[in-house]
Amino acid sequence: MARDATARLYDVDDQSLVFKRLQLTDRYDQATITFRAKKDKLIDLEQLHESVWATRLSGGTSSGVVCLQVTAVGQVTTSGDETVLDVSGTDRQFVLTDDVAAKPAEPEKSKLAELQKALADGQRVASVTGYVEGWSGRWPGVLSKAPEKRPKLMVTNFETKPNE
Repeated sequence: MARDATARLYDVDDQSLVFKRLQLTDRYDQATITFRAKKDKLIDLEQLHESVWATRLSGGTSSGVVCLQVTAVGQVTTSGDETVLDVSGTDRQFVLTDDVAAKPAEPEKSKLAELQKALADGQRVASVTGYVEGWSGRWPGVLSKAPEKRPKLMVTNFETKPNE
């Protein structure tokens, strides 16, 4: 159902949608859903949340989500102890962090320190990949709370672009 909810979004490239069962058991099992935005579109976490909620996963189900991993393009700035990604073309921000609860059992290592060093060295960060806080647990619990306006993003990778 979550796969179908994702495919319904007007901003998701349905040709990019991949549902891969992990086949850990013969019964209903874990899977990974991978997708990307259509060219020149953005995937809004609030719309994704609303779309999954509309599938009725917000009711009595024992299924859930381990984590939501996103790659966002934008500008990274540091102010005091806070490092923030301003997503291009939106008013959306992510607060970049070393750790969040919403991650796989063996998560990729956080690269926040490397990202902060790259910024200090004058490099411009073009995109950040990481796990979004709040997208972990059984669906009814996850969907009962609206997504944060400035969710935490555990940095697992980033790309820089040349200074112009």
